[in-house]
Amino acid sequence: MSSPAVIELRSRPGLSAVLSRLRNSSGFGLVELLIALLVLNIGIFATVAAFNSGVLSLRRASHVSAAAALADKQMEAFRNSGYAGIQPIPAANLTGPDSRRYQLAATVTESSQKTGVTYVGSTTVKLVTVTVRDVADGNRLLVTNSSTFEKCTQDRTSTACGG
Repeated sequence: MSSPAVIELRSRPGLSAVLSRLRNSSGFGLVELLIALLVLNIGIFATVAAFNSGVLSLRRASHVSAAAALADKQMEAFRNSGYAGIQPIPAANLTGPDSRRYQLAATVTESSQKTGVTYVGSTTVKLVTVTVRDVADGNRLLVTNSSTFEKCTQDRTSTACGG
């Protein structure tokens, strides 16, 4: 502000009392301190909430990752078995790599690949769906993993492949 503006403000009636009161710093120290503490507390609480949210997200990701590992392990067991060995698995409780309890189930449905097309190999496939649920969280669904299996690929024989 330039000096003429200051003079202009001081020359207005009633402002001189307000300006002298503003220049006097007594009584403002406590109010300023309380406002500063309030702003600091808001910042601290926001930081704590962010860390808490991060911890919960990491815990959930850990559970989903462990469930995915169980589903992949079961799917690999199906891949290593013969076509006739691919059977549904009723819901069973398993201990995951994180020592938590999970419920694993597998459904198997048979269907044809397509109609009206000649295949070199098997025309029927099995659709396997593996689901893993969290037992501790009310059997909440964590992972669903699906894959198809055909007789020619699973059995690796000439009769299975139409020859």
